[in-house]
Amino acid sequence: MEEKLIKVLIIEDSIHDFRIIEEMLKEIENPIFDLYQSQRLEDGLKTLVNDEFDILLLDLNLPDSTGLDTFASVYDQAPEIPVVILTGYNDEDLAIRAVREGAQDYLVKGQVNSQLLSRSISYAIERKLIEDELIRHRYYLNELVEQRTEELENVNLNLQEEIREKEVLIEEIYRRIQFTLKLISGVISLEPFSADEDTYDLHIKNQTRVNAITLLNDILEQSEDFAMVNFDKYTEDLIGYLFDIYEADKNIVKVNMDSNGILMDINTAIPLGLILNELISDKLENNVTEINISLKLINNEVFKLSMNYEGAFSNDETPELRFIQTILEQIGGSVDFTESGKIVVCLKETRI
Repeated sequence: MEEKLIKVLIIEDSIHDFRIIEEMLKEIENPIFDLYQSQRLEDGLKTLVNDEFDILLLDLNLPDSTGLDTFASVYDQAPEIPVVILTGYNDEDLAIRAVREGAQDYLVKGQVNSQLLSRSISYAIERKLIEDELIRHRYYLNELVEQRTEELENVNLNLQEEIREKEVLIEEIYRRIQFTLKLISGVISLEPFSADEDTYDLHIKNQTRVNAITLLNDILEQSEDFAMVNFDKYTEDLIGYLFDIYEADKNIVKVNMDSNGILMDINTAIPLGLILNELISDKLENNVTEINISLKLINNEVFKLSMNYEGAFSNDETPELRFIQTILEQIGGSVDFTESGKIVVCLKETRI
C-alpha cells in the first residue's frame, strides 16, 4: 500500500502536550504525519500564510487567545484548511458551537488515543474536501441559475417584442382584409357600363377581378416578407389564369413582360393588379396575338404600367377603361394613350 503523507500544523503552547500528540501519531503506520508546532496563535497564523498544510490541530487556550475566539481567528484567515480542535475544555455546548461555526471535530485532551486522533484527522480532511466541492458546485449552480435567469429574461423580452410585432401584423392584416373586402364588394356590385355588356360578360369579368385580388393574397401568404409582393410572379400567375378563363392558346398568343423583378406593397399591388387584369382580359377578348407589358418604378414613388392597346380597348367608352378610370380616381392615378400605340397607367404607391 502506498504511504500517504499528511502535513499537520499544531498550534499548542504546551511542549508536553505536543510530545504526546507526536507519540500517538507515530504509532500509526499509514498515513505518515509530518508535524509542525506553533506555541502562539499569532505565530501559527503567520505559519499558515507562509506554508501549506493538510490540517490544523488547534488548542483553544493559548497565551494570546482563548476560547472560540481562537478558532474564529484561524477560520477568518484560513477558511480553506480543515481544523480539529484538541483542547482541555470538556464542554459539550462549546463543542457544538465550534462544529457549527466550521470546526471539523472537537476532541478533549486525555480522552484521545492514537487511532481516534488519526481517524479524526483523516475524516476531517475528507469532509473538508467534500465541503469545498459542495461549495464549488453551489457557486456553479448559482452561476447557472443567474445565467439561465438572464437568458429567460432575454427570451421574455424577445417574446414580448414578438407579441407586439404580431399584434401590429394582425392589425395590418385586418386593415388589408377590410380593404380587400371593400374592393371585392365594389367589384361585385358594379352594374354594366353599357347596354352592350350583358350579365354573363359582367359575371366573367367580376370573377376575374375577384381572382386578381385573391391571387395577390395567395402570393403574399407564400412570401417571406408579408408586406411585399413579387409582381413578376403575380403577373405570371394572373396571365396563366386568364389564359384558362378565355381559352387562349399559349402557342399563338405571345406575352412579353418587362418589370425587372419589381417588389411592391400589397396596398399598391391590389389596384395595379385589377388594372392589369382589365388590360390583359381586353387583349384576350379581342384575340390579340402579342401582349407587351412594361412596369417601371419612377423616382421610387410612381409605378408606370404600359401596354400596347390595339383592339376595342382603344375606345374611351369601353367598360374596361371606365372600370380602370374608376379605380384610378379613388387612388389619384392617371391613364393616357400615347401616339406610339400604348396605354400608360401611372399611380403612386398606395397606403391604407
